[in-house]
Amino acid sequence: MSQQLNHDAQALRDYKKRKSTKEMRMQVTNFAIMIFVTFIAFALVAAELPKEFVIPVILGLAVLQVVLQFYYFMHMKAEKHGISKLFMITGVFFGLSFIVTFIYIVWLGDPLFVKTK
Repeated sequence: MSQQLNHDAQALRDYKKRKSTKEMRMQVTNFAIMIFVTFIAFALVAAELPKEFVIPVILGLAVLQVVLQFYYFMHMKAEKHGISKLFMITGVFFGLSFIVTFIYIVWLGDPLFVKTK
């Protein structure tokens, strides 16, 4: 009986060690990806490409980094973070709504307030 408990305890320690190693490898890999994405953004700016190309690409890279931050470094991939995910999705919804409304009013003009002659 004692040998079985020791064997089970050793198996549990081995499992936790493998899981921890896999998690650490994933964290380091994602950190390297984010550093690489940052270098790409700096290279695009340094290359003096047209801003019509650079700005959307950099914004896309920023969104990618935010997703990686949330998913891996803030552990949003865990099942027990349901309410946190709900709040973040709600925040993203309101944030995007604000940005779209702002762009609509500032650049396109609000048709309700446009004076006609």
